[in-house]
Amino acid sequence: MLWEAVLTALVAGFAPWTLLVVATLLARDDPMRRALVFLASATAVTLLVGFLVVEALGSTNLENRHRHHSVSPAIDLGLGLAILLFVPYLALRSPGMPFKRRRRDKPHKRSGRREREAGLLAVVALGAFAGSPSPLYLASLHSITKARPDAAVGTLEVLLIAALVLFMAEAPIILYAVAPQRTTALLKAANAWLARNGRILTILGATAVGCYFTVSGLLHLL
Repeated sequence: MLWEAVLTALVAGFAPWTLLVVATLLARDDPMRRALVFLASATAVTLLVGFLVVEALGSTNLENRHRHHSVSPAIDLGLGLAILLFVPYLALRSPGMPFKRRRRDKPHKRSGRREREAGLLAVVALGAFAGSPSPLYLASLHSITKARPDAAVGTLEVLLIAALVLFMAEAPIILYAVAPQRTTALLKAANAWLARNGRILTILGATAVGCYFTVSGLLHLL
């Protein structure tokens, strides 16, 4: 069900930490390059996981089409419980802190190149971490497979869900490309607001989605 997948992906995409990282990268040297490397790394991991999970779940649904259909509700139940177990982690997780510039003497050219390369590798690692699957993203992918879409439709839906999951990385980069100074000020205000309210909103959204999948799984299993 696409509507279910979209709503779950929007909750999964509400990631203040991701916005903080992108805002920090856009405030450093060579901002667009660093931000795009981060986004490319996160997108690669997100899409890879998305296609693999949809393919695996789609095959499972296909095999059980003519049997008593209990696999999909059981997955709903398992994902719902996993999301609810994920909520305490969100509640206890300390808010992210922006990266601090290190004071350093003027480096030699060779040393400066090494530091830039190491910095880009760190950005790639951060992007891969941001793109790693959460229970919410897995639940969204599972929702796609419920309708048993064909290959073309399934591919488009995975692309849509991945774009929604990463919208907190995509939106500031697009805005920065259009209006750098206004976007920088906007990101500072957004991060300040999210520092106050982001955690509770994330917890409420994840709890609602977890309860929905848990109840849905139980009702279809009974």
